[in-house]
Amino acid sequence: MVTTPAATSLIKKPIQPHPGRQWNTLEILKASRIGILVLLVLLLIAVATGARVHRSAMQTIGRDTASGIIAAQHIKAAVADMDADAADELLAPPNTVYSSIKGYEDQRFEAARALIAAAGNIVFGESELTPILAVQTGLGSYERLVQKARDLHQERNASAVDAYFDAASLMDVGLLPAADLLDQANDDVLERTYHRQTVVSFLARAFVAATGAAALLALLAAQVFLSRRMKRTFNPLLLAATLVTLGLTAHSLEAMGGSEHQLKVAREDAFTSIDALWKARAIAYEAKSDESRYLLDPARATDPQRSFLTQAALVARPPEGMSPEQLLTSVRAGSHVDGFTGYLADELNNITFPGEQEAAYQTLADWEQYLEVDRRVRQSESAGQHQQAVSLSLGTASGQAVWAFNQFDHALEATLDINQSAFEASVNQGLSALGGLEAESAITIAILAALVILGLAPRIREYE
Repeated sequence: MVTTPAATSLIKKPIQPHPGRQWNTLEILKASRIGILVLLVLLLIAVATGARVHRSAMQTIGRDTASGIIAAQHIKAAVADMDADAADELLAPPNTVYSSIKGYEDQRFEAARALIAAAGNIVFGESELTPILAVQTGLGSYERLVQKARDLHQERNASAVDAYFDAASLMDVGLLPAADLLDQANDDVLERTYHRQTVVSFLARAFVAATGAAALLALLAAQVFLSRRMKRTFNPLLLAATLVTLGLTAHSLEAMGGSEHQLKVAREDAFTSIDALWKARAIAYEAKSDESRYLLDPARATDPQRSFLTQAALVARPPEGMSPEQLLTSVRAGSHVDGFTGYLADELNNITFPGEQEAAYQTLADWEQYLEVDRRVRQSESAGQHQQAVSLSLGTASGQAVWAFNQFDHALEATLDINQSAFEASVNQGLSALGGLEAESAITIAILAALVILGLAPRIREYE
Protein backbone atom coordinates (compact mmCIF):
# COMPACT_ATOMS: atom_id res chain seq x y z
CA MET A 1 0.00 0.00 0.00
CA VAL A 2 1.33 3.39 -0.98
CA THR A 3 0.86 6.27 1.43
CA THR A 4 0.68 9.81 0.30
CA PRO A 5 2.43 12.66 2.10
CA ALA A 6 -0.96 13.85 3.39
CA ALA A 7 -1.73 10.45 4.80
CA THR A 8 1.68 10.27 6.33
CA SER A 9 1.05 13.53 8.13
CA LEU A 10 -2.05 12.04 9.72
CA ILE A 11 -0.07 9.25 11.33
CA LYS A 12 0.99 10.27 14.86
CA LYS A 13 4.61 9.75 15.57
CA PRO A 14 5.53 8.59 19.06
CA ILE A 15 6.92 11.36 21.26
CA GLN A 16 10.49 10.69 22.32
CA PRO A 17 11.17 11.39 25.96
CA HIS A 18 13.43 14.39 26.54
CA PRO A 19 16.18 13.41 28.93
CA GLY A 20 16.28 15.59 32.08
CA ARG A 21 19.16 17.97 32.44
CA GLN A 22 21.91 16.46 34.57
CA TRP A 23 23.59 18.70 37.19
CA ASN A 24 27.30 18.95 36.75
CA THR A 25 29.80 18.66 39.57
CA LEU A 26 30.19 22.41 40.03
CA GLU A 27 26.45 22.91 40.41
CA ILE A 28 26.19 20.05 42.90
CA LEU A 29 28.99 21.49 45.00
CA LYS A 30 27.47 24.97 45.06
CA ALA A 31 24.02 23.57 45.85
CA SER A 32 25.51 21.47 48.64
CA ARG A 33 27.16 24.52 50.13
CA ILE A 34 23.93 26.48 50.11
CA GLY A 35 21.89 23.56 51.44
CA ILE A 36 24.27 22.88 54.33
CA LEU A 37 24.39 26.56 55.29
CA VAL A 38 20.58 26.76 55.26
CA LEU A 39 20.35 23.69 57.50
CA LEU A 40 22.90 25.19 59.89
CA VAL A 41 20.81 28.36 60.11
CA LEU A 42 17.74 26.24 60.82
CA LEU A 43 19.70 24.43 63.56
CA LEU A 44 20.61 27.79 65.10
CA ILE A 45 16.94 28.83 65.04
CA ALA A 46 15.93 25.50 66.61
CA VAL A 47 18.46 25.78 69.43
CA ALA A 48 17.64 29.43 70.16
CA THR A 49 13.91 28.71 70.17
CA GLY A 50 14.32 25.68 72.42
CA ALA A 51 16.51 27.59 74.88
CA ARG A 52 14.02 30.45 74.98
CA VAL A 53 10.94 28.31 75.65
CA HIS A 54 12.69 26.29 78.36
CA ARG A 55 14.05 29.41 80.04
CA SER A 56 10.65 31.12 79.84
CA ALA A 57 8.92 28.17 81.51
CA MET A 58 11.53 28.06 84.27
CA GLN A 59 11.17 31.81 84.82
CA THR A 60 7.35 31.68 84.87
CA ILE A 61 7.14 28.73 87.25
CA GLY A 62 10.30 29.17 89.27
CA ARG A 63 10.21 32.91 89.72
CA ASP A 64 6.86 34.53 88.86
CA THR A 65 3.99 32.21 89.80
CA ALA A 66 5.73 30.38 92.65
CA SER A 67 6.64 33.70 94.29
CA GLY A 68 3.06 34.90 93.88
CA ILE A 69 1.60 31.76 95.46
CA ILE A 70 4.02 31.91 98.39
CA ALA A 71 3.30 35.62 98.90
CA ALA A 72 -0.46 34.93 98.91
CA GLN A 73 -0.18 32.21 101.54
CA HIS A 74 2.28 34.33 103.52
CA ILE A 75 -0.30 37.12 103.57
CA LYS A 76 -3.02 34.71 104.63
CA ALA A 77 -0.96 33.17 107.42
CA ALA A 78 0.14 36.58 108.71
CA VAL A 79 -3.33 38.14 108.84
CA ALA A 80 -4.83 34.97 110.37
CA ASP A 81 -2.14 35.09 113.07
CA MET A 82 -2.88 38.78 113.62
CA ASP A 83 -6.49 37.85 114.24
CA ALA A 84 -5.55 35.10 116.71
CA ASP A 85 -3.27 37.49 118.62
CA ALA A 86 -5.98 40.15 118.70
CA ALA A 87 -8.48 37.67 120.14
CA ASP A 88 -5.91 36.39 122.66
CA GLU A 89 -5.28 39.94 123.87
CA LEU A 90 -8.98 40.37 124.64
CA LEU A 91 -9.16 37.10 126.58
CA ALA A 92 -6.92 38.44 129.36
CA PRO A 93 -6.89 41.64 131.43
CA PRO A 94 -5.49 44.68 129.55
CA ASN A 95 -1.72 44.79 128.96
CA THR A 96 -1.04 41.32 130.38
CA VAL A 97 -0.64 39.09 127.33
CA TYR A 98 2.58 40.64 126.05
CA SER A 99 3.36 37.79 123.67
CA SER A 100 0.05 38.40 121.86
CA ILE A 101 0.56 42.16 121.72
CA LYS A 102 4.04 41.67 120.24
CA GLY A 103 2.80 38.87 118.01
CA TYR A 104 0.11 41.12 116.53
CA GLU A 105 2.67 43.79 115.61
CA ASP A 106 5.13 41.24 114.26
CA GLN A 107 2.51 39.65 112.03
CA ARG A 108 1.29 43.06 110.88
CA PHE A 109 4.83 43.66 109.67
CA GLU A 110 4.90 40.21 108.01
CA ALA A 111 1.62 40.90 106.23
CA ALA A 112 2.94 44.25 104.97
CA ARG A 113 6.16 42.62 103.78
CA ALA A 114 4.26 39.87 101.97
CA LEU A 115 1.99 42.45 100.35
CA ILE A 116 4.98 44.40 99.08
CA ALA A 117 6.47 41.18 97.70
CA ALA A 118 3.20 40.34 95.96
CA ALA A 119 2.83 43.85 94.52
CA GLY A 120 6.42 43.78 93.29
CA ASN A 121 5.77 40.50 91.51
CA ILE A 122 2.64 41.41 89.54
CA VAL A 123 3.02 39.70 86.18
CA PHE A 124 -0.49 38.67 85.20
CA GLY A 125 -2.38 41.95 85.50
CA GLU A 126 -5.79 42.42 87.07
CA SER A 127 -6.08 38.85 88.31
CA GLU A 128 -3.28 39.66 90.77
CA LEU A 129 -3.79 43.39 91.24
CA THR A 130 -7.44 43.16 92.30
CA PRO A 131 -6.95 40.80 95.29
CA ILE A 132 -3.80 42.67 96.36
CA LEU A 133 -5.78 45.93 96.49
CA ALA A 134 -8.59 44.15 98.35
CA VAL A 135 -6.16 42.92 101.02
CA GLN A 136 -4.47 46.31 101.28
CA THR A 137 -7.69 48.26 101.77
CA GLY A 138 -9.31 45.57 103.89
CA LEU A 139 -6.29 45.34 106.18
CA GLY A 140 -6.53 49.03 107.00
CA SER A 141 -10.19 48.69 107.94
CA TYR A 142 -9.48 45.57 109.96
CA GLU A 143 -6.72 47.27 111.95
CA ARG A 144 -9.01 50.19 112.78
CA LEU A 145 -11.68 47.83 114.12
CA VAL A 146 -9.11 45.89 116.16
CA GLN A 147 -7.77 49.13 117.60
CA LYS A 148 -11.30 50.10 118.56
CA ALA A 149 -11.67 46.74 120.35
CA ARG A 150 -8.34 47.29 122.10
CA ASP A 151 -9.32 50.77 123.26
CA LEU A 152 -12.62 49.50 124.63
CA HIS A 153 -10.81 46.62 126.29
CA GLN A 154 -8.49 49.09 128.01
CA GLU A 155 -11.61 50.72 129.41
CA ARG A 156 -12.89 47.28 130.42
CA ASN A 157 -15.90 47.89 128.25
CA ALA A 158 -17.73 44.65 127.34
CA SER A 159 -18.51 46.01 123.86
CA ALA A 160 -14.84 45.35 122.99
CA VAL A 161 -15.91 41.82 122.07
CA ASP A 162 -18.48 43.13 119.60
CA ALA A 163 -15.89 45.42 118.04
CA TYR A 164 -13.50 42.50 117.69
CA PHE A 165 -16.11 40.30 116.02
CA ASP A 166 -16.78 43.09 113.54
CA ALA A 167 -13.09 42.90 112.68
CA ALA A 168 -13.26 39.10 112.58
CA SER A 169 -16.14 39.23 110.13
CA LEU A 170 -14.09 41.46 107.84
CA MET A 171 -11.22 39.00 108.15
CA ASP A 172 -13.42 36.04 107.21
CA VAL A 173 -15.32 37.55 104.29
CA GLY A 174 -12.74 39.99 102.95
CA LEU A 175 -9.09 39.46 103.76
CA LEU A 176 -8.76 35.68 103.73
CA PRO A 177 -10.81 35.16 100.51
CA ALA A 178 -8.78 37.90 98.77
CA ALA A 179 -5.56 36.11 99.67
CA ASP A 180 -7.05 32.90 98.25
CA LEU A 181 -7.89 34.72 95.00
CA LEU A 182 -4.29 35.90 94.68
CA ASP A 183 -3.11 32.35 95.27
CA GLN A 184 -5.53 30.99 92.67
CA ALA A 185 -4.54 33.55 90.04
CA ASN A 186 -0.92 32.45 90.21
CA ASP A 187 -1.73 28.77 90.61
CA ASP A 188 -3.83 28.77 87.43
CA VAL A 189 -0.94 30.23 85.42
CA LEU A 190 1.54 27.81 86.99
CA GLU A 191 -0.54 24.76 86.09
CA ARG A 192 -1.21 25.94 82.53
CA THR A 193 2.45 26.77 81.98
CA TYR A 194 3.69 23.48 83.39
CA HIS A 195 1.32 21.28 81.38
CA ARG A 196 1.97 23.26 78.20
CA GLN A 197 5.71 23.06 78.77
CA THR A 198 5.63 19.26 78.63
CA VAL A 199 4.43 19.41 75.03
CA VAL A 200 6.50 22.46 74.06
CA SER A 201 9.69 20.93 75.43
CA PHE A 202 9.17 17.75 73.41
CA LEU A 203 8.52 19.73 70.22
CA ALA A 204 11.50 22.03 70.79
CA ARG A 205 13.88 19.12 71.31
CA ALA A 206 12.39 17.28 68.31
CA PHE A 207 13.03 20.40 66.17
CA VAL A 208 16.66 20.52 67.32
CA ALA A 209 17.12 16.79 66.74
CA ALA A 210 15.56 16.96 63.28
CA THR A 211 17.55 19.97 62.08
CA GLY A 212 20.74 18.60 63.61
CA ALA A 213 20.22 15.24 61.93
CA ALA A 214 19.47 16.89 58.60
CA ALA A 215 22.65 18.98 58.81
CA LEU A 216 24.69 15.89 59.69
CA LEU A 217 23.24 13.92 56.77
CA ALA A 218 23.95 16.79 54.39
CA LEU A 219 27.56 17.01 55.59
CA LEU A 220 28.02 13.25 55.28
CA ALA A 221 26.46 13.25 51.81
CA ALA A 222 28.82 16.02 50.70
CA GLN A 223 31.82 14.04 51.92
CA VAL A 224 30.63 10.84 50.20
CA PHE A 225 30.14 12.79 46.96
CA LEU A 226 33.62 14.29 47.18
CA SER A 227 35.11 10.88 47.93
CA ARG A 228 33.44 9.21 44.95
CA ARG A 229 33.71 12.01 42.42
CA MET A 230 37.17 13.29 43.29
CA LYS A 231 38.79 10.18 44.70
CA ARG A 232 39.58 11.85 48.03
CA THR A 233 39.19 9.78 51.17
CA PHE A 234 37.85 12.65 53.27
CA ASN A 235 37.70 16.41 53.53
CA PRO A 236 39.28 17.47 56.85
CA LEU A 237 37.25 20.68 57.22
CA LEU A 238 33.94 19.00 56.42
CA LEU A 239 34.84 16.18 58.80
CA ALA A 240 35.50 18.75 61.51
CA ALA A 241 32.20 20.46 60.70
CA THR A 242 30.40 17.11 61.02
CA LEU A 243 31.90 16.44 64.45
CA VAL A 244 31.14 19.97 65.68
CA THR A 245 27.54 19.75 64.41
CA LEU A 246 27.12 16.46 66.25
CA GLY A 247 28.53 18.02 69.40
CA LEU A 248 26.32 21.10 69.18
CA THR A 249 23.19 19.02 68.64
CA ALA A 250 23.99 16.67 71.52
CA HIS A 251 24.92 19.53 73.87
CA SER A 252 21.74 21.44 73.05
CA LEU A 253 19.53 18.41 73.60
CA GLU A 254 21.32 17.64 76.87
CA ALA A 255 20.91 21.23 78.10
CA MET A 256 17.20 21.31 77.28
CA GLY A 257 16.65 17.86 78.78
CA GLY A 258 18.49 18.94 81.93
CA SER A 259 16.38 22.07 82.21
CA GLU A 260 13.19 20.06 81.72
CA HIS A 261 14.26 17.60 84.43
CA GLN A 262 15.04 20.39 86.89
CA LEU A 263 11.68 21.98 86.12
CA LYS A 264 9.99 18.69 87.02
CA VAL A 265 11.95 18.46 90.28
CA ALA A 266 11.09 22.07 91.12
CA ARG A 267 7.39 21.76 90.30
CA GLU A 268 6.43 18.22 91.24
CA ASP A 269 8.87 17.36 94.00
CA ALA A 270 9.64 20.65 95.75
CA PHE A 271 6.83 23.08 94.99
CA THR A 272 4.02 20.58 95.54
CA SER A 273 5.30 20.29 99.11
CA ILE A 274 5.92 24.04 99.49
CA ASP A 275 2.38 24.79 98.41
CA ALA A 276 0.89 22.18 100.75
CA LEU A 277 2.97 23.36 103.71
CA TRP A 278 2.15 27.05 103.24
CA LYS A 279 -1.54 26.20 102.95
CA ALA A 280 -1.28 24.06 106.09
CA ARG A 281 0.36 26.95 107.91
CA ALA A 282 -2.28 29.49 106.87
CA ILE A 283 -5.15 27.14 107.74
CA ALA A 284 -3.53 26.29 111.09
CA TYR A 285 -3.39 29.97 111.98
CA GLU A 286 -7.08 30.25 111.12
CA ALA A 287 -7.76 27.32 113.45
CA LYS A 288 -5.72 28.98 116.19
CA SER A 289 -7.85 32.09 115.77
CA ASP A 290 -11.02 29.99 116.00
CA GLU A 291 -9.83 28.54 119.31
CA SER A 292 -9.52 32.04 120.77
CA ARG A 293 -12.87 33.14 119.35
CA TYR A 294 -14.47 30.07 120.90
CA LEU A 295 -13.40 31.27 124.35
CA LEU A 296 -14.04 34.96 123.77
CA ASP A 297 -17.83 34.89 123.65
CA PRO A 298 -19.90 31.83 124.74
CA ALA A 299 -22.87 33.17 122.77
CA ARG A 300 -20.86 32.94 119.56
CA ALA A 301 -18.94 29.75 120.42
CA THR A 302 -20.74 27.37 118.05
CA ASP A 303 -19.43 28.81 114.78
CA PRO A 304 -15.78 29.05 115.88
CA GLN A 305 -15.90 25.49 117.18
CA ARG A 306 -17.34 24.19 113.92
CA SER A 307 -14.82 26.23 111.93
CA PHE A 308 -11.93 24.93 114.04
CA LEU A 309 -12.85 21.31 113.36
CA THR A 310 -13.17 22.05 109.65
CA GLN A 311 -9.79 23.79 109.51
CA ALA A 312 -8.11 21.05 111.55
CA ALA A 313 -9.35 18.42 109.08
CA LEU A 314 -7.89 20.45 106.20
CA VAL A 315 -4.49 20.39 107.87
CA ALA A 316 -4.54 16.65 108.62
CA ARG A 317 -7.29 14.08 108.93
CA PRO A 318 -6.56 10.46 109.90
CA PRO A 319 -8.48 7.67 108.13
CA GLU A 320 -11.81 6.72 109.63
CA GLY A 321 -11.26 4.53 112.67
CA MET A 322 -7.53 5.26 113.01
CA SER A 323 -6.33 7.06 116.12
CA PRO A 324 -3.71 9.84 115.93
CA GLU A 325 -1.24 7.53 117.71
CA GLN A 326 -1.73 4.80 115.11
CA LEU A 327 -1.37 7.34 112.31
CA LEU A 328 1.90 8.66 113.74
CA THR A 329 3.29 5.14 114.13
CA SER A 330 2.56 4.35 110.47
CA VAL A 331 3.94 7.67 109.24
CA ARG A 332 7.10 7.31 111.30
CA ALA A 333 7.71 3.93 109.69
CA GLY A 334 7.44 5.60 106.28
CA SER A 335 4.25 3.75 105.36
CA HIS A 336 1.67 5.15 102.97
CA VAL A 337 -1.60 5.50 104.87
CA ASP A 338 -4.72 5.06 102.73
CA GLY A 339 -7.47 7.50 103.60
CA PHE A 340 -5.11 9.98 105.27
CA THR A 341 -6.00 13.42 103.90
CA GLY A 342 -5.13 17.08 104.39
CA TYR A 343 -2.22 19.32 103.46
CA LEU A 344 0.19 17.49 105.74
CA ALA A 345 -0.87 14.23 104.09
CA ASP A 346 -0.07 15.80 100.71
CA GLU A 347 3.40 16.64 101.99
CA LEU A 348 4.01 13.22 103.53
CA ASN A 349 2.96 11.56 100.27
CA ASN A 350 5.51 13.65 98.37
CA ILE A 351 8.70 13.00 100.34
CA THR A 352 11.73 13.47 98.07
CA PHE A 353 14.68 15.15 99.76
CA PRO A 354 17.11 14.14 102.53
CA GLY A 355 15.75 14.91 105.99
CA GLU A 356 12.26 15.67 104.67
CA GLN A 357 10.60 12.53 106.06
CA GLU A 358 11.79 13.21 109.61
CA ALA A 359 10.86 16.89 109.45
CA ALA A 360 7.40 16.20 108.01
CA TYR A 361 6.75 13.51 110.61
CA GLN A 362 7.68 15.94 113.39
CA THR A 363 5.33 18.54 111.92
CA LEU A 364 2.43 16.08 112.02
CA ALA A 365 3.35 14.92 115.54
CA ASP A 366 3.46 18.51 116.80
CA TRP A 367 0.15 19.28 115.13
CA GLU A 368 -1.49 16.32 116.85
CA GLN A 369 0.06 17.51 120.11
CA TYR A 370 -1.53 20.93 119.60
CA LEU A 371 -4.91 19.32 118.85
CA GLU A 372 -4.66 17.35 122.09
CA VAL A 373 -4.08 20.58 124.04
CA ASP A 374 -7.01 22.16 122.23
CA ARG A 375 -9.24 19.24 123.29
CA ARG A 376 -8.27 19.93 126.89
CA VAL A 377 -9.12 23.61 126.39
CA ARG A 378 -12.59 22.70 125.15
CA GLN A 379 -13.12 20.16 127.90
CA SER A 380 -12.32 22.79 130.53
CA GLU A 381 -14.65 25.29 128.88
CA SER A 382 -17.45 22.74 128.59
CA ALA A 383 -17.01 21.89 132.28
CA GLY A 384 -17.54 25.53 133.21
CA GLN A 385 -13.85 26.10 134.01
CA HIS A 386 -13.52 29.15 131.78
CA GLN A 387 -10.46 30.68 133.41
CA GLN A 388 -8.61 27.37 133.30
CA ALA A 389 -9.47 27.04 129.61
CA VAL A 390 -8.21 30.57 128.93
CA SER A 391 -4.98 29.97 130.84
CA LEU A 392 -4.39 26.75 128.92
CA SER A 393 -5.12 28.47 125.61
CA LEU A 394 -2.83 31.46 126.26
CA GLY A 395 -0.10 29.54 128.06
CA THR A 396 3.42 29.43 126.68
CA ALA A 397 4.74 26.75 129.04
CA SER A 398 5.29 23.16 127.94
CA GLY A 399 1.95 21.39 127.48
CA GLN A 400 -0.03 24.60 126.89
CA ALA A 401 -1.61 25.76 123.65
CA VAL A 402 0.70 28.58 122.53
CA TRP A 403 3.75 26.43 123.26
CA ALA A 404 2.27 23.49 121.36
CA PHE A 405 1.34 25.63 118.38
CA ASN A 406 4.78 27.20 118.26
CA GLN A 407 6.33 23.71 118.28
CA PHE A 408 4.19 22.82 115.29
CA ASP A 409 5.02 26.07 113.49
CA HIS A 410 8.76 25.61 113.98
CA ALA A 411 8.63 22.02 112.71
CA LEU A 412 6.60 23.10 109.69
CA GLU A 413 9.10 25.86 108.94
CA ALA A 414 11.97 23.36 109.08
CA THR A 415 10.15 21.12 106.59
CA LEU A 416 9.39 24.13 104.43
CA ASP A 417 13.05 25.19 104.43
CA ILE A 418 14.12 21.78 103.10
CA ASN A 419 11.74 22.02 100.16
CA GLN A 420 12.37 25.71 99.55
CA SER A 421 16.12 25.11 99.33
CA ALA A 422 15.57 22.21 96.93
CA PHE A 423 13.18 24.30 94.84
CA GLU A 424 15.61 27.21 94.51
CA ALA A 425 18.49 24.85 93.72
CA SER A 426 16.45 23.16 90.97
CA VAL A 427 15.41 26.47 89.42
CA ASN A 428 19.00 27.73 89.46
CA GLN A 429 20.30 24.48 87.98
CA GLY A 430 17.59 24.53 85.32
CA LEU A 431 18.53 28.05 84.26
CA SER A 432 22.24 27.24 84.54
CA ALA A 433 21.79 24.20 82.29
CA LEU A 434 20.66 26.53 79.52
CA GLY A 435 23.43 29.02 80.32
CA GLY A 436 24.28 31.12 77.30
CA LEU A 437 23.10 28.43 74.90
CA GLU A 438 21.91 30.91 72.26
CA ALA A 439 25.23 32.78 72.18
CA GLU A 440 27.22 29.55 72.22
CA SER A 441 25.20 28.09 69.36
CA ALA A 442 25.49 31.31 67.31
CA ILE A 443 29.29 31.29 67.63
CA THR A 444 29.41 27.57 66.86
CA ILE A 445 27.20 27.94 63.79
CA ALA A 446 29.44 30.75 62.53
CA ILE A 447 32.46 28.46 62.91
CA LEU A 448 30.59 25.67 61.16
CA ALA A 449 29.68 27.94 58.27
CA ALA A 450 33.33 28.93 57.89
CA LEU A 451 34.40 25.28 57.92
CA VAL A 452 31.85 24.39 55.24
CA ILE A 453 32.76 27.33 53.01
CA LEU A 454 36.48 26.77 53.37
CA GLY A 455 36.11 23.00 52.98
CA LEU A 456 34.21 23.25 49.69
CA ALA A 457 35.97 26.32 48.24
CA PRO A 458 39.02 24.47 46.77
CA ARG A 459 36.86 21.84 45.12
CA ILE A 460 34.54 24.51 43.64
CA ARG A 461 37.52 26.45 42.24
CA GLU A 462 38.70 23.31 40.47
CA TYR A 463 35.55 23.30 38.33
CA GLU A 464 35.05 26.99 37.77
